[in-house]
Amino acid sequence: MSLPTALEDYHKQLIQYFLHDGAYNEHELIDLLNNLRDRYDLQIKVKDEIRTFNEGYLPLMNKHLNQYGIEIKQVTSEENENDIYFVCIQNFKPQFVKMDSSYTEKEAAIFEKLLELVVTNDEKCITTREVFESILANDLKMTQKEFGETMARFHRDKWIESGPNNTIILHARAILEMQTFIMDVFRNYVSNCQNCRRLLIRGLVCSNSSCDVHMHRSCAARYFLRLSHATNKKTVYPCPSCKQEWNKDDVNSVLKATKINDENGERSSTTTTMNKRQRTSRGTDHPNNSTNHRSSHRRVINESDDDE
Repeated sequence: MSLPTALEDYHKQLIQYFLHDGAYNEHELIDLLNNLRDRYDLQIKVKDEIRTFNEGYLPLMNKHLNQYGIEIKQVTSEENENDIYFVCIQNFKPQFVKMDSSYTEKEAAIFEKLLELVVTNDEKCITTREVFESILANDLKMTQKEFGETMARFHRDKWIESGPNNTIILHARAILEMQTFIMDVFRNYVSNCQNCRRLLIRGLVCSNSSCDVHMHRSCAARYFLRLSHATNKKTVYPCPSCKQEWNKDDVNSVLKATKINDENGERSSTTTTMNKRQRTSRGTDHPNNSTNHRSSHRRVINESDDDE
């Protein structure tokens, strides 16, 4: 079956949502696709939403977006290898203030200072207090309340996320969208993943001090799993470059997270089937589901909105 060449109304709605919100995690995107399925009577199977989006919708949407220097990409969180995001990026504007005009110049300056502090920090994370103190030291006048509201918005818009020990780190959206700027300005502070060759801020590092191999946790998970499947009982996981045994705590952490994700996926299949029967109309709300708050208002969009 050949793919359509012209954008349908549901394609246009998806593009509008991505341009407005910038990024969605998998759960948010599935919720959005379910709402569009009900509205436009789309043939999307339950539990097949992401594959349908990646193979059926995204290529056509990007074909039309690329002429404007815009693209929707899939990216994995550096901190949590099971968290997948879909991010709308602008390929030709590396400065944050130009990427999102809804932010003021002061807010953009705060983010650029935050980015600098995170990237140049050895642990690639920073506390909010350190950010605030740095802002005051750079004569960016802002009250603590205004700062808190700005940081909350950065979290909500997926520019930053919570890191270890009450710190903040760069979100996968920020890394993907700001990668040209980061590579140009902070080349000596960042690495490329050994497996995928993409920019890496936080990840796993070879325990051999003379080896410069870094890997995203998601890439390391695939690498370790491949080694595990090669033999029935894999106890040694060598570095892909120097062949020294990889840190066992890193290996166990990654493989444990992957196993938990697989188990959650199996359990969710039964839950999804039950929820399908409970879904009654395109206006149905999903209480106690925190991932719905950004897309729930879209259920009442009028048909005339598609033409704006």
